Amino acid sequence: MNLKFYLVIAVLFLIKYSYGFNPDDFPKYFYNIEDTLQIKFELLAQENNDIQKEALCSEISILFKKVLENNNSFDFRFRSLKYVGIIYSPDLKFRIIQWNLPYNDGTHKYFGFIQYHKSKRKTVLIELHDKSDLITKPQLEKLSSKNWYGALYYKIIHNTYKENEYYTLLGSDLNNMFTKKKIIEILTFDRKGNPSFGAMVFKNQNKPAARIIFEYSIQANMVLTYDQNKEMIIFDHLSPSRPSLVGRYEFYGPDFSYDGMKFERGIWNYYPDLDIRNYNIE
Repeated sequence: MNLKFYLVIAVLFLIKYSYGFNPDDFPKYFYNIEDTLQIKFELLAQENNDIQKEALCSEISILFKKVLENNNSFDFRFRSLKYVGIIYSPDLKFRIIQWNLPYNDGTHKYFGFIQYHKSKRKTVLIELHDKSDLITKPQLEKLSSKNWYGALYYKIIHNTYKENEYYTLLGSDLNNMFTKKKIIEILTFDRKGNPSFGAMVFKNQNKPAARIIFEYSIQANMVLTYDQNKEMIIFDHLSPSRPSLVGRYEFYGPDFSYDGMKFERGIWNYYPDLDIRNYNIE
């Protein structure tokens, strides 16, 4: 099995069991599709041919659509699918179902769906299409489900300002053989339940951005978390191993200092050089 699948499983396991729902009596065909999906994911994990991997992901997407288009599927947890991450928003208005495809060259493509509760009786299903490799200025662009900047999300933060609802997503991207990424993304919905990704709400060192992307060495680990008590996003400050390597992200890693962001009046304001003893970074 591809080693990077194991890395993803650890993240997805935490996502999947972070939200507790009482078991319900779902239709039998939900479980039948879940069993079929599990077989497909096992085949995907064992497959070495990139074309066959893509074909399997296409089959997996079709199966997910079949079950997720049912309005009664929102609380079905897909508990046996160890390669799938499922994360619910804090207000339970939507959930994101997601997985990744590792290519032989070390790059990754992400797949997913959003199930959004438009009303008590109506659930909208949105398929996410990863177009990360075509997005030239991801820090500045507002994106849709059709040109999604793919990632595996593990935390959703819900904020409101002037009757507008903002969902801030913390995510990971295994990226390639040399670097990994962590992402802070903004998700909003219009009245029809259509999602938009990105919003100019980040004041990152006084430079507004639509999303924050951290890129660093594949050999390093970066903290990107949310302190619920302080209501702050906390993250490692990244620096190159030598000043001459500025801009070469395969040589970036944590420098033992921490920065943060706090949502204030509709803006995620940047706070550098936090005293980490006052924060929870678990």
